[in-house]
Amino acid sequence: MKQFIERMKVELKELQGKIKRAEKAVETPPFGADKTSIDLLKSQIQYMQGYASFLKQRIEYEGGRL
Repeated sequence: MKQFIERMKVELKELQGKIKRAEKAVETPPFGADKTSIDLLKSQIQYMQGYASFLKQRIEYEGGRL
């Protein structure tokens, strides 16, 4: 398989882990996290999810299997 597809798969897996950890932080905010911090994290999660979606599409388009 093409090496760049494998790199995208690794990147996607790492990104999915970061999304999960960020979602947990939103559900149970760390001590001292204020509303603005949590709101910014929620926005960041949305962008990361969008990026993950594009990565999935690119992997599939290039012939990779998820």
